[in-house]
Amino acid sequence: MHPVSLIALFAASASASVTPRQSAVNQNVIPKSFGVTAGEGKDQVQVGSCTGANNKLIPCFCPPAPDSPEFLSKLSKALTDGFIFSKEQVALPITLDKFNDDSDTSVETTKLRATAMIQVMQNFNMTTQGVGCPGVAVPALGKMQQTGILARGLSGLGNNGN
Repeated sequence: MHPVSLIALFAASASASVTPRQSAVNQNVIPKSFGVTAGEGKDQVQVGSCTGANNKLIPCFCPPAPDSPEFLSKLSKALTDGFIFSKEQVALPITLDKFNDDSDTSVETTKLRATAMIQVMQNFNMTTQGVGCPGVAVPALGKMQQTGILARGLSGLGNNGN
């Protein structure tokens, strides 16, 4: 075999075995609404608090919209790293590749996606563990985590229910 052909053969086989690494989150596996809209139901007594699910108070900045670039970026980073902070704290239960596989609609995977999104929400500032949006800010994710079904019908959830 000619040396140039041999080099081309090796180059072709090497490039065929490399799969592109995903870096963005597949928004098709994220609910269109978390069931609560940030800033609604401002509390008159506790300034800076708004109404979340079950009339529980939440920070008024919670939750970010499901398509918020900041949320998607933090979720993508956490899923890529496998951790929100370090290997000793807050490990995510799912990889970015598995999270993004919208052909996998299994109950188990849907629950893992919801758990990962809730973990990112609860640690939203990504600098201090536990500083972010509580679970009552994202009732659609809580429903997903419990049922394993992507929450589409949000009637009765949170402060907007649609």
